Amino acid sequence: MQGNRWSAILPGIVLGMILSAVGASPARAHGDGVEGKLASQGMKKLEATANPEAGLRRNSRNARVSNLVQGPPDQIGQWSAIISAPVVPIFVSLLPNGNVVMWDSVGDAPTESFPTHNFTRAAVWNPNNNTFVRVDVSGYNIFCAGFAHLADGRLFVAGGNKDASLNGIRQTHIFDFNTNSWSRGPDMAYERWYPSVASLPNGEQFVMAGGPNTHEVYQTNNVMRTLTTAVFGHNREYPFIQTNTDGRVFYAGPRQQMRSLSTAGTGSWQAFGNRDGFDRSYGSYAMYDIGRFLVTGGGTPPTNTAVVINTSSGSPSVSATSNSIYARRQHNVTVLADGTVLATGGLSSNAGLVDLNAGVYAAEVWNPATGQWRELASAQVTRQYHSVAMLLPDGRVMTGGGGICGDCQRLGYLRKDIEVFSPPYLFRPDGSGQLATRPTISSAPTAVSYGQSFAISTPQAATISKAALVRLGAPTHGQDMDQRYVPLSFTRGSGQLNITAPANANIAPPGFYMLFVINNGTPSIARMVNVRASSGGTFNSTAVARHSNKCLDVPGSQTTDGVQLQQWPCNGTNAQNFQFRPVAGVANTYNIVNVNSNKCIDVYGASTSNGAAIIQWSCHGGNNQQFRRESFGGGYYRLVARHSNKCIDVSGVSLSDGAKVHQWTCGNGNNQQWRLAQ
Repeated sequence: MQGNRWSAILPGIVLGMILSAVGASPARAHGDGVEGKLASQGMKKLEATANPEAGLRRNSRNARVSNLVQGPPDQIGQWSAIISAPVVPIFVSLLPNGNVVMWDSVGDAPTESFPTHNFTRAAVWNPNNNTFVRVDVSGYNIFCAGFAHLADGRLFVAGGNKDASLNGIRQTHIFDFNTNSWSRGPDMAYERWYPSVASLPNGEQFVMAGGPNTHEVYQTNNVMRTLTTAVFGHNREYPFIQTNTDGRVFYAGPRQQMRSLSTAGTGSWQAFGNRDGFDRSYGSYAMYDIGRFLVTGGGTPPTNTAVVINTSSGSPSVSATSNSIYARRQHNVTVLADGTVLATGGLSSNAGLVDLNAGVYAAEVWNPATGQWRELASAQVTRQYHSVAMLLPDGRVMTGGGGICGDCQRLGYLRKDIEVFSPPYLFRPDGSGQLATRPTISSAPTAVSYGQSFAISTPQAATISKAALVRLGAPTHGQDMDQRYVPLSFTRGSGQLNITAPANANIAPPGFYMLFVINNGTPSIARMVNVRASSGGTFNSTAVARHSNKCLDVPGSQTTDGVQLQQWPCNGTNAQNFQFRPVAGVANTYNIVNVNSNKCIDVYGASTSNGAAIIQWSCHGGNNQQFRRESFGGGYYRLVARHSNKCIDVSGVSLSDGAKVHQWTCGNGNNQQWRLAQ
């Protein structure tokens, strides 16, 4: 067994020594087409030759590594053992249930070496018991997609990899954390590879770049809208974008010129001045406070400079902050539970993608209050191209990945594994190495509305110093497309805090956040909180059937009484747009009025029988036009007729266009579950 092991490892070690002797050739970024050129150099003929030693820290290989910072965990933090994973965690996202979904591509070799791209390797990791469940994508390879969370906590994924030429795809996908399953979203107008996605204040998703110069919006009615008047050319590299306090999308890089985009209608850009004088390709950024961005590293060779962008005045101002200790590219910056920012991974040489002799193993933390960086403990594995880092609900940081590229394969660099970093704030400040006593959140609401005051129970109420929301992470390639930190104001009561939710959706786009409280510098374990618009008033929404992903629809946009409703592919018309009007004095019960016809959804003849048609009829206030909304979680609801206590149901669980809608005894069927805006 030992001989077999070394026969597998030695070729990779020898190859690494040869490359070191001749000097690592500077590989260029994805935006320069480096992987496509590697494919033409015969990479598609090579088999995956992963070396389990490639990327592990060795003091003798790097002078910087030999002088690693020493100290107790309360000063420098602590890394976990290496955790094996079934896939390379290149694309990861935290889910509202605390699990992590991750995926890579179709195999271990460079993506361009495979002729077929009709699936994606994917898995869900449970950090609490360290178990994995495979959840592969069928039909498409979503390698190099962009992704962010929908308001209901599901993950929206745009684009991916079409073929060995690294063309993009126009398909979108949605991952449902309730069922650990993938479904197709609507197709985009353009094929995209390396797009970014930003969650918008109205629950929509903005999709930028990835090849085309025209960008798109995924609407809440499951329809894509093209921003034809907001053209902006961009290389195939993930843009640094986030929704900002004015409701527009702010562009912070990697290009120099800063911009803001209004996604209303067909879109419009506003250009501002340049960010700084540094190349930020494969740098990283974080929205660490309301309207404030930290941008670090990047370039070839990489820089250790960092800047802060403040957009609170409406026009961005840029100021330098202290240089990080290490120059990095291919790294990640992660906002921690206390509002400080952690930098992990990356490389420090001229190499564009991978240099195993120039890995930055040390973590370092930036303090927004002082603008200073501090070196922390070093990881065992170098995390370079195709690696990630993300905050977990327990305040630790998951790091992982690296590999699946031409240079990666030549060096045997393929990291199907994870390391978890425990920041210093999790340890007693006495040098003992013992874990600190955490504050606890005994109870908290699962959902809050903008501007709402809400109470949480905590035994440490008298000494809590800080409360904050952190949006669930969605990182890849150094960019976390959903990361943002929102400090919260609060007052103390007896055994509780009275906290004020973010004022509006510009500050915190609707969706799930981790709620942390901090006591003596140590964070609680987070509670998941859905931040959303108030559900007590009138609202407009489509109703999308869970089993078919099709919309409740008035056939042919008819306006006459008696037309039976159907399911139909979502198309954005008012025939599929309904206004939910609260019924006075009856909890969570609505008249549901079609926006096109101004007529109410009605159970024909006020029948209580199974199979009675769901029609539209002139509104008259009867109980057969009143429907109770019952949550199924994940943004799905049953709509229950008040007079019969039966559910709006797609007949026969049909997937067909035009399938009729009727009432039926309520059960747990997906054909009785409808996705609503709130």
